[in-house]
Amino acid sequence: MSNKFGIYIHIPFCKTICPFCNFNVYLSSSADYDELVSFLLDELRTKSVLFSDKKLVSIHFGGGTPSLLPPRLLKKILNQIERLFLVESDCEIALEINPYDNEVEEPVLFKDLGINRLSVGIQSFNNKKLKILGRNSTKESNLYFIRKISDCGFTNLSFDFIFGVDKESLKEWEEELLHLKELDIQHVSTYCLTIEKSTAFWKMRDRGDIVEVSDNIFLDMMDLTKKQLNQIGIEQYEISNYSKPLYESRHNLLYWNSDSYLGIGPGAHSSLIDIEEGKYYRWSNPKSIKQYGKLLSLKSDTLINHSLGIREYIKDTFMMGLRLKKGVNIESLNLVSSFSINQRIIDELTKQHLIVNKDNNLALTDTGFNVSNEVIFRVIDNIDFIDD
Repeated sequence: MSNKFGIYIHIPFCKTICPFCNFNVYLSSSADYDELVSFLLDELRTKSVLFSDKKLVSIHFGGGTPSLLPPRLLKKILNQIERLFLVESDCEIALEINPYDNEVEEPVLFKDLGINRLSVGIQSFNNKKLKILGRNSTKESNLYFIRKISDCGFTNLSFDFIFGVDKESLKEWEEELLHLKELDIQHVSTYCLTIEKSTAFWKMRDRGDIVEVSDNIFLDMMDLTKKQLNQIGIEQYEISNYSKPLYESRHNLLYWNSDSYLGIGPGAHSSLIDIEEGKYYRWSNPKSIKQYGKLLSLKSDTLINHSLGIREYIKDTFMMGLRLKKGVNIESLNLVSSFSINQRIIDELTKQHLIVNKDNNLALTDTGFNVSNEVIFRVIDNIDFIDD
């Protein structure tokens, strides 16, 4: 049983909402940060007893734009966590930020608070693409901002990029990746643009104002990304994530390894896993800030209503674990609950060079990563449980 967990804190406010974003976010013009933090501190108190026997290895401020929180409020949250939980001495404390000077005037203040990892929404080094994505930055301002936070002494930096935007060519994406050779970076997350129904891009696509790239271009972009990042010592360890050794996202690895995590804030998700006691819990908070506050006022925390069950836990472990380069160890998982995977499906996926099944460890190949959703669901749909 894993005796570690992480805390995710959702700050659901942004100065502007990007046209591709489908997260639980609201305009910061309506924000009452003091009220929100009061809710967060209350939830931390209420939920702390559930994680009292686990060691805290990561704290992740996400959103939204959590860097909009005044430093005094960030400090309040971190102090509360330190009082309530068993915090590891090398705990990863990460903060998502935009590369905007008007939002992050003095990044050194974050370092002084103990934040040791920044996740920066660069998104692109292409000015045309940045404009389409609704970003308030340029290639030049993004490069300046990277130098700015590096000069503050941050040595654990992660950058997010989006590719496959509106007929973007392979050559254009390659030109962006070449900029990374000039930077001292530790971690990169790359996401192909997915147009979600709840976003402004959805209507734009219906009008023909934006076009998604073809499947063939997408596959070429994936292959190019791996090649270019490998050349600078940044290796793929998850479908969308690449890092130098020892710089993987400790927080996200909790998700992908089906460990426990506590989600704080409106719309945040939580997982409490105790294999020895047969407890598999998942729950989420209301997305509405008002409803979130009402839930906290009830002072109720009955986990029995959130039981996931061992079969769903096994399926979830494959769903998340196959996203990782290392894959899923079937032998270890069989100690939790006896199951088998249809051998015919394993043979088919192996013959198609989509998976590797070696020493009872199942992992996706590079080709399998490119069609990961299809492969993962085929595996999950063919799990047979022997007993509970």
